[in-house]
Amino acid sequence: MRKFLLVLFLLVCPLTVFAQEEPATPLEQLILQQHFTQKELERTLTLLKEEEMRTYGEIAQMDLDLQRQKLVMEATQRRAGEVARAYYMGERTNLLTLLLNAENFNQFLLMYDFYEILYERDMSRLESYHTERTKLTAMQTDKKNRLEQLQVLRKKYELQLSEMLAVAAEKEKNVQKLDDPTVVESMMNHLILDWEKRGLPAFQTFFGMLAKVMVQVPELATPDRIQSEGLLKHTLTINQTDFNNFLIEKDALFKQSHFSFEDNKLTVEGTYDQMELKLVGNYELVSPTQLKFHISELYFDGFALPQSTVEEMEEAYDLGFYPELISPNIQVQGITLMDEELKLQLQFNLPFGFGKK
Repeated sequence: MRKFLLVLFLLVCPLTVFAQEEPATPLEQLILQQHFTQKELERTLTLLKEEEMRTYGEIAQMDLDLQRQKLVMEATQRRAGEVARAYYMGERTNLLTLLLNAENFNQFLLMYDFYEILYERDMSRLESYHTERTKLTAMQTDKKNRLEQLQVLRKKYELQLSEMLAVAAEKEKNVQKLDDPTVVESMMNHLILDWEKRGLPAFQTFFGMLAKVMVQVPELATPDRIQSEGLLKHTLTINQTDFNNFLIEKDALFKQSHFSFEDNKLTVEGTYDQMELKLVGNYELVSPTQLKFHISELYFDGFALPQSTVEEMEEAYDLGFYPELISPNIQVQGITLMDEELKLQLQFNLPFGFGKK
């Protein structure tokens, strides 16, 4: 009887109850990536538009400030012109002659005080004119820079919009190839909702904490990690195991991630808030006092983030390295990330130019 009921239950119940969720096909995976890229481009386009509108507002305010400054400038120019004419016409020379021709010492002191007050007022007017003219020039330069920035923003917006439209068109072509697009549409909606609600905030938290910890990396510049090549040249070597342990000591957030050094790249792989993340980047020696970190690849649950998001993260979070945090006289000559080791070629600059060839 029990066997009969079990067979009857299996026949009556829908097979989907027992079926496992099937993984996305390669085409569906491609569509999901394209949809993810499209939506991220749309989000960063909105940010660019907001920045563009702020810049327009700043330029409008600059125009008002420039008009006021021009009025101030005209007034100070008139007063400076009066001073210049007075000296040119010899009026101040006449006063100096009266001072030298004083009949007694008391008259000399009286004339001297008057001449000093007049001279100080003249200099004040001339200095005021110079100050206001310098201020006007600076304001005009600021406006020019803002206008150039606006052009850059507009060009960036147009290029990104073109990229987004191209990705969206390709996505729609691929969706048309599916027998039943409703399944992938549901997956697309879930992916974007997951990124907006969980992914993006998690990335911002992770990058924010990493930026704070990177400032403390100079603590790893201990004597046992520094190899000297004479008095001034040194090599700081940090292996990736020590680097990972250092990060974990600073914050438990890094327990589920792993940083590796290979092929002159820093790669971060791990999980955070039940989300897989991956970051690939490299250090650029901008100057002897600054190493800037550039992100080349960024992934959320296996989906690549577009360049616009990469640039957003780079601008918002500084993951660079500043050797002066080790010592004010330390400069970086080179960097390599190979064989699970980060090597910094350092040079110690003695004060007053000593040690320089």
